[in-house]
Amino acid sequence: MNTRVLIILALIIAGIAGWFFQQQGDVSPPVNIETTDVDYEATDIKAVQTNEQGETEYELTAESLTHNPETNQDEMSGITMNWEPSTEQRYRIQAGSAAISQQTGELSLSGGFTLVSEGNKEASDIEPIKVTGSTLKGNTKSGQVYSDEPVKIEQGMNRFEASSMTANLETGEYEFGQVAVAFTPADRQDKALF
Repeated sequence: MNTRVLIILALIIAGIAGWFFQQQGDVSPPVNIETTDVDYEATDIKAVQTNEQGETEYELTAESLTHNPETNQDEMSGITMNWEPSTEQRYRIQAGSAAISQQTGELSLSGGFTLVSEGNKEASDIEPIKVTGSTLKGNTKSGQVYSDEPVKIEQGMNRFEASSMTANLETGEYEFGQVAVAFTPADRQDKALF
């Protein structure tokens, strides 16, 4: 083939390509990148928090973590926390979402929570206490937790509801407000006395 024909063919293809690019116009809408309130974020978190003596305060797993620099809190979703506030007491906490301040130890759980006492290592015959509710607040450094909303409590076969709860997790002491218990007595059996 003649080089002249190839050059003319190349110019025709370049002209058609230029026409197509010109017809496409601008990209709409333009990409808008905004600043965010997030310092850092991560997924599939496994963390251990220690105190000043190097002892483990709690172990935590979460689906995702976001640090908010304005509130200086770690905001997490899908958390499971193994908390050992004292050598005698161990707890497992699960919640839909949580916000924890590493400096103050303030803890706020929402989206439903479950708090299960895994009991004393030496007294393994005591049934664990399971508390469920919608929100739970507390402090990881003091070992105190509370809920001002209704909670359900289970321990073995015993079950009751309360309008609020306060607990010292270091000592294992609980206080419940306005307790409601359903009591079902045994069936009456009439027997002759004589």
